[in-house]
Amino acid sequence: MAEHQHGHGHFAHEKTDTGVRNVAVLAGAFVGLLIFGLIVGYGTLRFLSTPETTTVVPAPLEPSRVMPPGPRLQVNAQEDLHDYLQQQQQTLDSYGWVDQSAGVVRIPVDRAMDLVLQRGLPTRAAGGAPGEGGEAAAQKPPATPGMRAGTQP
Repeated sequence: MAEHQHGHGHFAHEKTDTGVRNVAVLAGAFVGLLIFGLIVGYGTLRFLSTPETTTVVPAPLEPSRVMPPGPRLQVNAQEDLHDYLQQQQQTLDSYGWVDQSAGVVRIPVDRAMDLVLQRGLPTRAAGGAPGEGGEAAAQKPPATPGMRAGTQP
């Protein structure tokens, strides 16, 4: 086996340190690369974030703008939701026909709740099967928002 000798002629470590000039050049290169990357990134962001025009200018001889086939995007979703909820609330608070040929009407929810409190809910007879309503249920009229026309509101 060869032994490692620590004599005067053989050194096991570096004799010199890294020069300051080399470190400064490397740091300058990193800073330059960072600045270059920021400039390129900013330019790319500015280029890609330009707003696109959504309106097409009609040709001078075209009588009106032709709408593309659906589905179309909502322009004002909050206003659409408000209108939809207002229409649904108006439906819940008004009288109207559900099926006029079958005689099914719609009544306001508050009125339906008052009718349930006055008349009670339909119940089964004590000996009746779950599918059969029994006489007690047959005696009480339905008190749901889809009441049949002709029942006392």
